[in-house]
Amino acid sequence: MRLKLEKIKRHADSDLVFEVRFNVIAKEGGLIANKRGKVTLEGDPDSPDFIPFSELKEEDVKAWIRAEVDVDAIEAEVQQILEDKKSKVGSIVISSSLSKI
Repeated sequence: MRLKLEKIKRHADSDLVFEVRFNVIAKEGGLIANKRGKVTLEGDPDSPDFIPFSELKEEDVKAWIRAEVDVDAIEAEVQQILEDKKSKVGSIVISSSLSKI
């Protein structure tokens, strides 16, 4: 399971990040399941905790996402989607017998 950052929007004048788009992805045996999300953030560039955009690390942004969204619940949903896909693939039967004309 992977939490991937897809897009980060910021105010150019203050470097304040105000939106993050993300994707939770699971892969197994050639199957892929995912769920996208968006987090809207508020902050203050004058705060002592403010991190300038140029100093931002991926883990900082992921921590913000986890603080706003139940990522564990999304991961569970994605895992269920993957399990559903696996069960559908396992139930497909291909017949190779052809009648001769």
